[in-house]
Parts: sequence; C-alpha cells; structure tokens
Amino acid sequence: MLRFIVVTFEVLALIVILRSAFVQFWLSDVQTSTSEWMEGISLTIDNQQLTKFREDISTQMQDLSESQTEYLLKITSSKAALHKFNLLYCHAGDKNPYIYGTNLRYVCGEIYRKEILKEYK
Repeated sequence: MLRFIVVTFEVLALIVILRSAFVQFWLSDVQTSTSEWMEGISLTIDNQQLTKFREDISTQMQDLSESQTEYLLKITSSKAALHKFNLLYCHAGDKNPYIYGTNLRYVCGEIYRKEILKEYK
C-alpha cells in the first residue's frame, strides 16, 4: 500500500513538473532547435543534389547566353523552383522564354532521368 502511494505521488509530481511553464518553454525550445537542425540537414542534402544536377547539365548547356545561364541557376536554386519549372514547362508544355527547343527537352529529360524530384512533395 505504501509503495502505491509513493508511486502515485511520484506520478503526480512528474505531471505537475512537466506542466510547469518553465518546462513547457524548455521543451518547446528543444523542439524548435531540433526542427531547425533537421530542416538544415534536409536543405543541405537538397542543395548537394541540386549542385550536382546543375554541374551535370551545365556540361551540355555551354552554348547558353548569360541570361539563360542565370535563369538555369535560378531554377536549380531550390527543389521548389525546379518542381515549378518541371510542372510548367516539362509536363504542361508552356513556352519558356529562356530555355526552349533542344535545351528544354534536355533539361526535362535530365530531371526525369536523374529523378531529382522523386521525393519532392
């Protein structure tokens, strides 16, 4: 009986401590830090994949003008930008003023072949 009372008291004390404002603040701070750390790792991996993709396609795209090269850098700066480009110009067939014809088909083919957007949601 005494053991039951002690365990019940410990559980109640733990509940009171965990519900305190200081512990709630500390736990939310830990959660925020962990989330930021995990997002940073995710973005680092994405940036490495995008850099490799950019390097791979740049060898075949040497005949681009400066504005076309800047545009290519812009669309490969993030997976969101590359995904938007892929949807608009590769799948929907909209006309792109910067990359068109053989170059557009090549970039779209490489996006598909390398599956760079496979896990992008």
